[in-house]
Amino acid sequence: MHDGSVRFLYLWAPCRMQAGRCNRNETKLMGSIRIRLAEPEDNDQIQALGRRCYQEGVIHVAVQRSPKFNTMHRLLDPDAWHMVAEDDGVIVGLIGLVHFQSVLAGENRRLGYMMDLRLDEAYRKGTAAFKLLKTAIDRSLGMGTDLVIGNFLKSNQNSLIITQGRAGIPKALYLGDNRVYNMIPVRRMRPDAAYEIGTATPDDLPEMLDLYRAYADQFRMAPQITEELFQKYLSLEGLEMESFYLARDRRSDGGKGRLRAVVAAWDEHTYKHYQVLKLSRNIRMVNGALAVLSPFLKIPKPIRLQQPLPQLSLVLYAHDQVPGALVSLLRQINNDYRGSKYSLLSLYAQEKDPLFEEMNGFAAVSVTSEMYLFAEDPSIYDHIVPDERPAWLDLALTL
Repeated sequence: MHDGSVRFLYLWAPCRMQAGRCNRNETKLMGSIRIRLAEPEDNDQIQALGRRCYQEGVIHVAVQRSPKFNTMHRLLDPDAWHMVAEDDGVIVGLIGLVHFQSVLAGENRRLGYMMDLRLDEAYRKGTAAFKLLKTAIDRSLGMGTDLVIGNFLKSNQNSLIITQGRAGIPKALYLGDNRVYNMIPVRRMRPDAAYEIGTATPDDLPEMLDLYRAYADQFRMAPQITEELFQKYLSLEGLEMESFYLARDRRSDGGKGRLRAVVAAWDEHTYKHYQVLKLSRNIRMVNGALAVLSPFLKIPKPIRLQQPLPQLSLVLYAHDQVPGALVSLLRQINNDYRGSKYSLLSLYAQEKDPLFEEMNGFAAVSVTSEMYLFAEDPSIYDHIVPDERPAWLDLALTL
């Protein structure tokens, strides 16, 4: 699963209000609401806002970040920031922005990604959301960011109003649908025997970086994964070289075959987890079926109310124009985590990524979002639109 941090911006999710007192010396934008940069002292209130503003779906979850609301953001981008909307001392709204370098339609760009958009229910019918978004977009574009990305839950018409060029917010360009593909590791799957599968070592890094560079050329928008950036990724808790699965061509002479695919299995619970608040009827039925099958099969940990969602994120994937090699890695990961503490193995990619054409046989549920691009000068869209290739999503977009 992912939040608007998970890759979604949640604007009109169920929320409850709390009372509080006003923080002075900030600019008043509307009524009693003040919008300002978030501070470390805001952590408890921001975490409480996350519990009030939760993601609805087959599983209702509240995003909880640790040890602070912005720890992971700052590890990936020291310039990342959050803004809060405050009313009478109570934080009633939040938005964050993290930056990353990307090649977009053949040009190097510094992009900003909006995440963690939350707003208490009592403030959603006014202009608070527009004020919060406009302030964040203006700040980002005014500080050297070329373009800003936002993800919105599919068919969420309330959120999509924001993309239509109202209230001083630039009109956005639709970049396509994104898909969170949540695999349930129940059945044993067969990886393609043409590939030798193992975990990465430091000696594999040069080949991995070459594969990432070549893979990026297949997309309209793609991250620039340099050795420096890769080492930054390895500084994240739970993401080591041993987390990366590699698929190589088998060679009859026993030598090292050509690297065909890579993907990392990352447990990000040190920084983020999803507290389960409500289960749909379908998920309850799945839990019941797994309980019946447990004496005969290796089953994943059930999804339980008021507990963290046991999820493993599959990130930093690439393949050498052979999506079947990457699918073989996913099948191997599925097998390795059958009967483990993880209920879901989650992959995030664009809906039209050719990878999904190969994803047969997995037990999975999906969540879809729409990705939009905001630019100060909309004429830049004319250069982007003719390139119809999908986007390869930066790790920052999974926060």
